[in-house]
Amino acid sequence: MISYKLPIQWRLECHDELKSTSDFCRHRAEEGAAEGLAVLAFKQTAGRGTRGRHWIDPGGNLSFSLLLRPENPNELIRALPFICALAFLNALRKFAPDARLSLKWPNDILLDQKKLAGVLIERGEATNPWIVIGMGANLKAAPTIPDRPLAFLGEVTIPPHPKIVAQAVLSELSIELMQWAEAGFAPLRQRWLADAHPLGTHLAVQRGDNYISGSFAGLDELGRLLLRTDQNETLSFVTGDILLIA
Repeated sequence: MISYKLPIQWRLECHDELKSTSDFCRHRAEEGAAEGLAVLAFKQTAGRGTRGRHWIDPGGNLSFSLLLRPENPNELIRALPFICALAFLNALRKFAPDARLSLKWPNDILLDQKKLAGVLIERGEATNPWIVIGMGANLKAAPTIPDRPLAFLGEVTIPPHPKIVAQAVLSELSIELMQWAEAGFAPLRQRWLADAHPLGTHLAVQRGDNYISGSFAGLDELGRLLLRTDQNETLSFVTGDILLIA
């Protein structure tokens, strides 16, 4: 069994507007806020995504961050992208059970193969270590980003209120954390694969300034993406921008 004190007692704060829920959460973490703080902004004016991208929020979407303080962050951090992905996916399915939702490595949520939601995980190594998880989902509208097809939940159902979605995410995250603590990474990996792009899906993965194309060959035991190249070589990736190729 993994040593992590569960369940977490969540405390959801709602704000009319923030620049960035993750920056707000980080500031509170550095001030000493306890684990379980969750921050929702009904409008976010300076959201951040992976690799420095801006997450544009027109209002009515989910802009949400939360704080964890594991005693051993290294024990959790490898599994956390997959824990968050499954919790987020299962929460969104409550509001659109018939929608074609899927996962893209490691923690993007897709609707009909277009990005619907994403996760940004950050950590601090001060005397009181913290992990801040930022979650964003297009509920009511999707911004226009060149060469980045995006979706929003309102395409397939009445958009749910962001607070209700945030509460569902926290509930599902508690479940996923407890399952991981009890059973470890292997069953988490299998459940993630069951909801992800199928084996053999044609992908392009960024390495440096270039993209390497090939077919999805699964995840290794550490959660690294495996790519079978056109030269029949299997490469593993710890991080990288992933494009699905039709």
